[in-house]
Amino acid sequence: MNLPDMKNRTEGKRAIPLPLPPAPKAGRSFPFAGKKERQARPPEGKTAQAEQAPKAPKLMSPRAFFRLMLGCTAGILLLCGTAVAVFDPFYHYHAPLGPLRAVLNEKEYQVVGTLRHFDYDAVLAGSSVVENVNNRDIDNAFGCTGVKAVRSYGGTADLCWFLSEAHRTHEVIQVFYNLDPVSFQGPAETTFASTGCPMYLYDRNPFNDVNYLFNRDVLLKRIPYMLAQSFSPSYEEGKSYYWATDKDFSESAVLEHYLRTPSVQPMQQETLWEEECDANIALLTREIESHPETEYRFFYSPYSMLWWDNAIRTGERDAVLYNEEKVMRALLSYKNVEVYNYQDAEEIVTDLNNYMDTLHFTPQINAWIIGEMAAGRGRVTEATVDVRLEGIRKMSDSLQERYLAAIGKAGRFQYGLAEE
Repeated sequence: MNLPDMKNRTEGKRAIPLPLPPAPKAGRSFPFAGKKERQARPPEGKTAQAEQAPKAPKLMSPRAFFRLMLGCTAGILLLCGTAVAVFDPFYHYHAPLGPLRAVLNEKEYQVVGTLRHFDYDAVLAGSSVVENVNNRDIDNAFGCTGVKAVRSYGGTADLCWFLSEAHRTHEVIQVFYNLDPVSFQGPAETTFASTGCPMYLYDRNPFNDVNYLFNRDVLLKRIPYMLAQSFSPSYEEGKSYYWATDKDFSESAVLEHYLRTPSVQPMQQETLWEEECDANIALLTREIESHPETEYRFFYSPYSMLWWDNAIRTGERDAVLYNEEKVMRALLSYKNVEVYNYQDAEEIVTDLNNYMDTLHFTPQINAWIIGEMAAGRGRVTEATVDVRLEGIRKMSDSLQERYLAAIGKAGRFQYGLAEE
């Protein structure tokens, strides 16, 4: 059986095309794509949304936060410490830099720094009564460059310690030393620590300088004040530790501050403070003997007649003069020492308008003392010690009748409580 001829059977007939498979929609894989390929092609809309979605912030670890805070703190401290060290308002590291001037108004904080770092060849040492001395007066009168080494009550041990610091770093040619009678009535021991002085400025321990370098008060108050004064046209460098501005120097002011002892006490033994006096004299003589190349000028300042009135009424006058005799004779035994005494300057001590209290006088009196010393007036010698002290004794006695009695009769004295 012959098979039918399929070719002939299709001739003359139109060919019918076979249907094609539908085209794949966007975002979909071909139907014949493999499983892995279909999974690797996510829908187009979801891909765009994924790219536009914000990523969640990565939290800082505690360790990284601690390191950041530690670095910021260290940077701030470094900046503060550098500012204090550069401007250095207490002159702990150096003298004033560049155009800055020496602004000295806090002796407890600045005296030590000036003695170690300033340029000078003379020192004025003493209590608060010499703080109103203009350094330029000393410079002009004695041909030197001076700085002050002052303590409020002028303790001998404190002032000698200051002088030792000056000698340690400088060649000191001249010393001007105010002799305060009270300083020979107490112990011959330094009082810096016991009176609350900032010892980190006094010792030479660099590790406790943190109290200075990282001090908010120094950074925010002392440095701005120093800069303001340094560039002020009215500021005078010679008036270091000057406090007389706006003070009331008058008779009424003195009498207001003076509380008189109600009754006159018996005169005490003149050796009342002999032991303390000898110990303080020893400090001065040791200072002089250690520096024979230095010229020393010691001087007593003119305290008011009310100061002498109090010395008599408390029975201490003779002990005061006894100490002064011992001090002057001990000092005058050295060739490089001169002693001056202005306690008997009656025209000054009897005019209460020269004072703000029983012993603190006007800056004009300070200038007068410097001028008198430069001219050699008021000088005491070994031959005149007794004569000068006797003159002071007589003057203090005569003040009672010549001046003080009239003030008492006028009812201008204030009296303390009567002693039992």
